[in-house]
Amino acid sequence: MRANRGALGVAAAVATELLYGCSFVFTKDAVETISPAALLAWRFSVALGAMGVLLATRVVRLTLTRHSLRPLLLLALFQPLLYYAAETLGVQRTTASEGGILIATAPVGILLASWLVLGRPPSPRQVTGILITFAGVFATIAAGGVATGFNPYGYLLLLAAVASYSLYTVFAERDDSSSALDKTFAMLAVGAVVFTTIALVEATGDGRTVEVLAIPLTHPELLAGIGYLALGSSLGAFFLQTVAIANLGSNRYSTFIGLSTLTAVLAAALVLGERLSPLQVIGGVVIMLGVYVANATSRSPATRPGQADQSASSLAGTPSLPTSRCQ
Repeated sequence: MRANRGALGVAAAVATELLYGCSFVFTKDAVETISPAALLAWRFSVALGAMGVLLATRVVRLTLTRHSLRPLLLLALFQPLLYYAAETLGVQRTTASEGGILIATAPVGILLASWLVLGRPPSPRQVTGILITFAGVFATIAAGGVATGFNPYGYLLLLAAVASYSLYTVFAERDDSSSALDKTFAMLAVGAVVFTTIALVEATGDGRTVEVLAIPLTHPELLAGIGYLALGSSLGAFFLQTVAIANLGSNRYSTFIGLSTLTAVLAAALVLGERLSPLQVIGGVVIMLGVYVANATSRSPATRPGQADQSASSLAGTPSLPTSRCQ
């Protein structure tokens, strides 16, 4: 049973990071044409609409209760609200590849958040990895300083996204009373409502309300990107991520985040033609080394006593079909 849960968690983690890695390219491309608020509004509205169809046709079912709403709203505060606002604005001011590199610091952020929230202090080797990672971040930012596109505010926004993502991850692990599907729905619903409100207020102030509402018609070239961000990086990745965290724990899940960085850099080079300077490449390698050192010796499943059984039963209570559980 434990081996099956581990395999499920690994598969979900790999798929999640591959989906997230490509999102930087679509985000960078879209925010060159429309505002970050408009992109986020359409991204989460489409994702929520797709999930609404699944719920209406009873392909999936929710198990929400009044008592589960508070922890779910806390999760939604960190992701998608704070994380995607900071990430989208950060990528707008930097490059897709730089965004992928700085998001690679998330495993270190998760270790620190796990210490502060779950009471798991990092080991001496993990502290060493943290210091190496921050050295890599400093090198990457310093290397960007000699590039024409250097934007310190963009780097701060990306690091704020890392902090939000790290807190989301440990709170998602701590909340073992909600199913993966419930968490996905809560994040999509909150994201759709808040980002759509922000986009409409912003558009009304600029006299562009109709333009924002008609983006699929006025900018058909963005349909593929919005569709990927909504269905792949939001609906699909959110669900897979909660499954991965439930089965692996936050610390072990964090070791897979480097896959999104590699995917982001490769996709940015192939699709957008972005190139990293030699110093930025060195900084990225140092970040990955620090992540490896911080997580290489972590063998525990990173769950509290009794959580494994609760998480398993919670996952079992999240059917994808009316008559059976199918991830």
